[in-house]
Amino acid sequence: MKGFILGAGRGKRLQPLSNELPAPMLPILNKPLLLYIVEHLKKFDIKNIKINLYHLPEYIDSYFENGENFGVKISYSLEKNLLGTASALKRVESFFDDSVLVHAGNCLADVDLNEIYYFHKQKKSAITFVVTEDNTKELTAEFDINKNGQITKSNYRVSKADSLFNFIPIGIYIVGKEILKLIPSQTQFNLDTDVVNLLLRNKVESYAYFTQKDNFKITNPRDLLNLNLKLLDELTLDQNKLIHKHDSAYVHNSVISSIETPILIGEDSRISKNVEFLGAAVIGNNVKIDEGAIISDSLVLNDTYIGKNIEINNSIIYKNLHLSIARDYSIYLNDEFILSEKKKTPRFTSARKIIFRSFDTILSLTALILLAPFILLISILIKLDSRGPVFFYSRRIRKPQIIQHTERWFKYQPESFVEYIKFRTMVVEQDKFKNSLNNINLYDYGPFFKAKDDPRITRIGKILRRTSLDELPLLINVLKGDLSFVGIWGLPQKETESIQSEDWTKESLEISDTAKFRFKGNLGLAGYWQSRGRSDLTTEERIIHDSIQSLSDIDDQALSKHLGEYKKSRSVKGYISLILDTVKSVLKKKGSI
Repeated sequence: MKGFILGAGRGKRLQPLSNELPAPMLPILNKPLLLYIVEHLKKFDIKNIKINLYHLPEYIDSYFENGENFGVKISYSLEKNLLGTASALKRVESFFDDSVLVHAGNCLADVDLNEIYYFHKQKKSAITFVVTEDNTKELTAEFDINKNGQITKSNYRVSKADSLFNFIPIGIYIVGKEILKLIPSQTQFNLDTDVVNLLLRNKVESYAYFTQKDNFKITNPRDLLNLNLKLLDELTLDQNKLIHKHDSAYVHNSVISSIETPILIGEDSRISKNVEFLGAAVIGNNVKIDEGAIISDSLVLNDTYIGKNIEINNSIIYKNLHLSIARDYSIYLNDEFILSEKKKTPRFTSARKIIFRSFDTILSLTALILLAPFILLISILIKLDSRGPVFFYSRRIRKPQIIQHTERWFKYQPESFVEYIKFRTMVVEQDKFKNSLNNINLYDYGPFFKAKDDPRITRIGKILRRTSLDELPLLINVLKGDLSFVGIWGLPQKETESIQSEDWTKESLEISDTAKFRFKGNLGLAGYWQSRGRSDLTTEERIIHDSIQSLSDIDDQALSKHLGEYKKSRSVKGYISLILDTVKSVLKKKGSI
């Protein structure tokens, strides 16, 4: 016997979760529901399987491929328009050589398929429905059945008040090839309603196989959570232990010693210190739960990050989607420090960061030692040239971060400041030049200010700016770890506020939109617009370079394919080349502002 799995549906009652994943791929104890179905069919030697696809088909196709890795043969029926469950069978009529086992993609049932097939053949049924007794479900077909198991009447139950009969189909059928001729082409036709009514009108016998064994239908998020917690409880009783952890998962010792409820933790997941599990929880693969979080009676799907001190109760979490089961409420959170997608970091990424940091430290320390006499000479010249301090401290914006205040409490800073250390190049008494600065900005528009023959700049300051020697003290920031040699150029606070406003922008480019990307990048001395000569670039060119370079900091292989040369800074060779290109730009007097 062959098998046909109904995997095309949109899962409307599972939205918004089914907007992210097709319903058959939703996880049950960290395995896709569809994999349980395939394994159940294989157990009864049903190894030739076809799956119909429509909604998010790539998730199913890429996971199962041809089925070889699962010991079965899988083919697909990709529907251009979503068909009914019976119409989907009609479309692949050539797949049938005898009766076929049809299995809904949102159904899980512990039933003997051989026994059902024997019942089907013994009754000479046109179609056999596997049913259970239930008068609580809504939006489902229901049947009246005589003592021989024959279906005599049918009804569609919209609410409990509409219920006429107690028997409802669970989503497993044996369909005889002969009834496909009765199904009209090019129409929406369903097994539970249209087919059974058609057979009743034509006095064709169909039967119901009654089961009292465990069966589950995932029709809404509550069903998904309840099934996971129920099976976790059964797993705990069976194995007589509370923590079920994949070998590659990490759980802090302080968490392990405090767990008193069943917990399942998937592959490559990380549970930080002081996390509390106050109720049962299923934690997926590649999940990180940060310090101080509290989790109870919840399901956390794969590739999810839960932030510090976040409390999750009776909920389903997937990346930045939070479904509160208790309140029947869903929300997407656009804050990566609360809930976000956790991308898998390539193995080389951590090593690369260590290499870059080591390179930054050694190079900046060496340069500061070798240039110490030169820095001292410049300091003396600045003091002799004009009144005021040697160094100028500029507050620059860096990307959002979490600041720890106590062992258990943290503060999120959307954008924070780092003080850039530069040689002073302007006079202290700048107010007296205020009137003479009108209309001398070389940029037609935008937040950046650059004046030709700026009267505020000192004599030594002009030399320092032309040669970029005013930036030598930034080596101290590199040594401290405030910034790297390669990264975006941090903007002063005033220029940042201008970028985030929309007053000066042209219709051709909305800079305020690009700002949100820009401030996610790592700060550095050598970047794409510095290496190309920032003095020669327009405002848009400078910000576009920074925005795209900021995206290159994201560890996403799919994104990396589209970044072109911008991803070269992620390699050691590219890192060094950007520094050398910036030096060349400075020597050509194109690197200074």
